[in-house]
Amino acid sequence: MNRFATFAVAAATLLSAAAPAFAGDAQRSADSNSRINVTVCERDALTQAAFRRNYGGQPTFVTADQVLAARASGERWAEARCMTTGEHNRLNQAMAPRPTRNASTARPAL
Repeated sequence: MNRFATFAVAAATLLSAAAPAFAGDAQRSADSNSRINVTVCERDALTQAAFRRNYGGQPTFVTADQVLAARASGERWAEARCMTTGEHNRLNQAMAPRPTRNASTARPAL
């Protein structure tokens, strides 16, 4: 039983490390030349091996600022790039729609 539990934990770890790389497969095949492809992956060996298996090359890590600059300039990337979870969170915050204020929703004076 102990060996089975150890094997199950190891398999779950491998699958969870590879899951972010699998998430981009459908998008990559649909329109790989028309967008910027970024996959969330960490800098550990398992995740990088999954990236190489799925995309065929060494992962190139980018920051949220680099993605935003490429998007603003209309740049397209031929192959997917990697982004850490922290940078992905920064990118999501930067791309989140900002609520607009108008006169009817102004805060009352305190």
